[in-house]
Amino acid sequence: MSDKTNKRSGMLGTIYNMLPGIDDDYAAKVVYTLENKKTLPQLQQDIADIAARLSSDSPMADTTAAKILLDEITLNAALRQLRIYNNATSITELCAALEVPAKDTSKLLDVYSSFSTRKYFDEEFAAALKDVQDQDMPDKDKALFAVNILLEKADALLAPSAKTAKQNRKEIFKFADKYGLSVKLTAELEVLYTRPASVSFKLESRRLMEQLLKQNPDERLCASLTARAMLCHITPKDAQDTALLSKLLNGRILEEDLMIIACRYLKAKSPADIAGTFESVLKKLPHVSDPWENLGLAVRVLVDGTADSFEAAGQKASVRRDREVLRKSLSKKDLYAGYEYDLAERFGGKKTFIQLEREMNELLQTLPYCADAKDNKELACKVLLGSLSHEEAAKQAKYLRDLKAQTLTQGLAPELMKSYLGTKPAEEILKFFEENLAPYTFWKSDREKHVFALRTLVGELNGTYNRRISQFVLDMLENGSSLELMTDMLSNIQTRKAGKEELDNLLNMYKQARVDSNA
Repeated sequence: MSDKTNKRSGMLGTIYNMLPGIDDDYAAKVVYTLENKKTLPQLQQDIADIAARLSSDSPMADTTAAKILLDEITLNAALRQLRIYNNATSITELCAALEVPAKDTSKLLDVYSSFSTRKYFDEEFAAALKDVQDQDMPDKDKALFAVNILLEKADALLAPSAKTAKQNRKEIFKFADKYGLSVKLTAELEVLYTRPASVSFKLESRRLMEQLLKQNPDERLCASLTARAMLCHITPKDAQDTALLSKLLNGRILEEDLMIIACRYLKAKSPADIAGTFESVLKKLPHVSDPWENLGLAVRVLVDGTADSFEAAGQKASVRRDREVLRKSLSKKDLYAGYEYDLAERFGGKKTFIQLEREMNELLQTLPYCADAKDNKELACKVLLGSLSHEEAAKQAKYLRDLKAQTLTQGLAPELMKSYLGTKPAEEILKFFEENLAPYTFWKSDREKHVFALRTLVGELNGTYNRRISQFVLDMLENGSSLELMTDMLSNIQTRKAGKEELDNLLNMYKQARVDSNA
């Protein structure tokens, strides 16, 4: 069994041992969510702390504790939900003991154990009992007296239920459409506020919205917080604190993350304290020019709530900063245009701009090119990124070089043809150029030598030089002879009008001069 499996098994065992009444789905969710964030002792301590604060032996308390662990509900809202659940238990047990008819028991449950009515059985029953508390009568009769008072109130509250439910449904959908409320929250509101004896959704939501908008002008956020408060996921005070927290953080945090942070920290810290902690985390993370560049990482630190998450965020922020610095440097040079983001992503934090520049220039010199090594900048970038092998890049560079050189010949030919004295058509002359240059490569990467070679070939066509001389010039250029040497040679040949033997000596002399210059 792997360490991960062992940890999961240990966490699940701890959860069922400490929260025996927990819903199975929530038990699994706790393990899945917290397995990489908390150690087993930390989980045990958190459960113990939450259980102590809930201080309830209700079966619902165990699943409620899990919801708090998962930051789905605030502690105060959880206590309110447990109060409602416990009231339902109390009503059921009391009515059974007093032999209250099932119809009346159901009526009491509808009114006094539902959050939508805002009527709490423990509070209402204690108030009704006050009138007979000091009278000389059996406790059972006192309890029945109080129950009958509650039933009378319940009848009054239930009378307009159908009308209220219809109106609430209409107002809920209107509210949801106006503020873009999520489908999930809308559906939950409809279920809750179409129950018997529900309060007016319009009046309650308006009151809450007015309170929240005083803290934060963001209507959509305030509407969502209003819905959560009306569902008892959070209390109205939690909603106000969350709205203020969002404002203090410039509204930059997504609602989902904001709710997790609120559920986790508002029980112990004020909105200002949480905002201060958040800004402190932001400032400690490496950044290029603005701490808010690391907004997502800082949110993750607070959401995860562990020292390891801060360390991991610091490392990611450092790499992100290095990548951005590298990207900015790369973007200043046309050599990396279109690849600066990919190169920064790959090499940020691993190589400096100077190192990458050196590698790029060395790589460019290894690839065949026509006129400028930078012609292969896209191929070189792909090699650096690992998306193209050097061998394949060299093949593509050679093909592109040959294609460009051939195109260059076609471009130069018309101008050079002006010095041609014969009558051959342009197509035939171009073919003559290409056939004579084909065995050589020097012209593909040196424009000046390319032009010189073409002029020499025009000279052959004009009868200025014979085939042997033009061929000798092309051979010498291929082997690295300078243009100065070749210009001097052709000038001497034209001046001397040498015979075969003298020409042989002259050509041999220039061949030796080329060898000596390369030695």
